[in-house]
Amino acid sequence: MRIRTVALLLAPLLLVLAVEALFQAGVWEPLARPASHAGVSVRTKRALSDPAIARLDFVTLGSSRPEYGLDHALLAAEARRHGLVHANASMPGSHWMTIGVLTRWLARRRPELQGGVIALAIDDFLYAGNGSYELGIVYPFHHLADIPQMAAHVPFARDDLASYGAWSALFGWREDIQDFLRNPSARLDSLDWYARNRTTEHILFGNAEHAGDMCAFGIDTLAACDRVDASATPQADGLRNQCARLRGMASGRDSVDAWLAQSPLPDVLARTRDQVRAKLRALTWPRAPVVVLMPTPRVWTQVLARGQHAWTLSVLQPLVDEGRIRLIDGTTFFDEDADAGCAAFFDFYHQNAAGRERFTRWLLPQLEDALYAGGDTLAR
Repeated sequence: MRIRTVALLLAPLLLVLAVEALFQAGVWEPLARPASHAGVSVRTKRALSDPAIARLDFVTLGSSRPEYGLDHALLAAEARRHGLVHANASMPGSHWMTIGVLTRWLARRRPELQGGVIALAIDDFLYAGNGSYELGIVYPFHHLADIPQMAAHVPFARDDLASYGAWSALFGWREDIQDFLRNPSARLDSLDWYARNRTTEHILFGNAEHAGDMCAFGIDTLAACDRVDASATPQADGLRNQCARLRGMASGRDSVDAWLAQSPLPDVLARTRDQVRAKLRALTWPRAPVVVLMPTPRVWTQVLARGQHAWTLSVLQPLVDEGRIRLIDGTTFFDEDADAGCAAFFDFYHQNAAGRERFTRWLLPQLEDALYAGGDTLAR
């Protein structure tokens, strides 16, 4: 009788653990909402695992800034000229947790990888964690051994259910499951559309297209947001959330320079510096990774913490000195344009087709030297 009682008590727990194991193993991935962060990761994972891609020599990792700001077709073509394969694995919202989890996944699944580009912007070096939403990006790539590092980026908070997702796949997928149950047929239709229209070739070697520029508003000062407020155009409507964020950052602007004058260094800066360096030092690519700081419109200098650019360089320079990375700083690439770069961007973050081609043309000879034509072997 006692054994039966214990079995009845344990059965629900064992069932939950079994379901958790299935979700950790990726059972939900085929049903993930295609337009979500996790859905993008699932498609990228499948493309990187496609048997049709017999070899993979180089990858580009990073956020939506390189997704839109680099000409991936041009990079792939230049690599092919050398008999090499360079694929794009940048995904919107990627930050340092994604870099860590994805590079470890690539080490397991694509051991032939020689190196790659890690492209982020200077605002990605103030905090190593970028919020619990990034868990959705890494889940399709994560391994159980990644969970402690995921938790370091998204610390557990009892009242924040999203933070539970660092440890539990059931919590990580819960909102996606709820969305599916509200309208399963719409989800299935969406999955079918993406399956037909997002091929491996498009995902890994194509470009995200976006028309338009920022010259109706400007991109060099916060006055651009006053012009956005005064406009009733669809483009302005799409910029209002960005302006709210820019103004919020400007009103609470900090100074990295003041923080750096403190002794000891504030925990948030020391933790970010150490985590960034640890992730880059952990890379075992034969070729030294190329860290590219993406162009950042001049308006950001009015809202980012003072000294942010210098801080970013101070985080990376010791790795350059050690031979662990190659650094290409494109932060101010468009600043000296007569229009301050407004013709090169379609919003306050992302370059349009003209901007991406111009920046990539400038970048290409440097990548040729660093990667395709031999490059630097990684210092050990």
